[in-house]
Amino acid sequence: MLLIADSGSTKTEWMLIDNKQPVMQFVTSGFNPYYFGNKAINNILNTELPANLPFQAIDNIIYYGSGCSNKHNCQIVSDAFAVVFSKATITIYHDLLAAAHALLGKNAGIACILGTGSNSCLYNGERIIANVPSLGYLLADEGSGTYIGKKLVTAILYGEAPEAICNDFYRTYNLSFETTLRTIYSADKPGALLARFTELVGKHIHLSFCRELVASAFDDFIRVHISQYELYQKLPVSFVGSVAYHFSEILQAQLHNAGINGGLVLKTPAKGLAAYYGATA
Repeated sequence: MLLIADSGSTKTEWMLIDNKQPVMQFVTSGFNPYYFGNKAINNILNTELPANLPFQAIDNIIYYGSGCSNKHNCQIVSDAFAVVFSKATITIYHDLLAAAHALLGKNAGIACILGTGSNSCLYNGERIIANVPSLGYLLADEGSGTYIGKKLVTAILYGEAPEAICNDFYRTYNLSFETTLRTIYSADKPGALLARFTELVGKHIHLSFCRELVASAFDDFIRVHISQYELYQKLPVSFVGSVAYHFSEILQAQLHNAGINGGLVLKTPAKGLAAYYGATA
């Protein structure tokens, strides 16, 4: 049996495949090894994996994870998995490769992630050959849920957002000017918290303020990431992630304005990964 996992900053999506058929799909918390140590990851596996998962029958695990960009971080995740899946061969990849495999398969193109965080890569059909560095939520994450949430909160606190949005924000999240700052700066996962606020942007997307906010966030992603790749206006540019999916109309418009060939947009990589490994999701 093959167990595939794709983990972002917020959640991990799992798919168990037997004889090239998905037999179980489920979701657990996400765990980035930059922020989670071996014991913390092991605790999530022990407490959140389904009790009916056939642990002893799983002989191959392919894990794609946010933060798994170096040997040290990959080893943290591998060691945690080895405790729970003692009989499995464990392979750890960066989540960017999950995006490339799910979106492009064995074809060349540019694969992008727009979810809680953001990232991108140039893929030649076999491997990633170029990657604009992802600097994380404190410095960058252009186009992501965190980035959009940050822009929204900043506009609200500066009094630049429409009154209706300000009032809805404070009412929906039971916050005030003072408690907003305190809540964000004391949060265990401030990036994920900021990304939650994109729900409010989606709720009011009919307003020009929200549409322009999202469009400018995508323009920043295009400028900082996509336009840095060779032949970016010739290759298909595809996306995976909740932000790309829910705001796909605006995303496609901004890509078109930049002369870019917008490709596939998936909410999650599950279906594409299943196809990549010869299964049907």
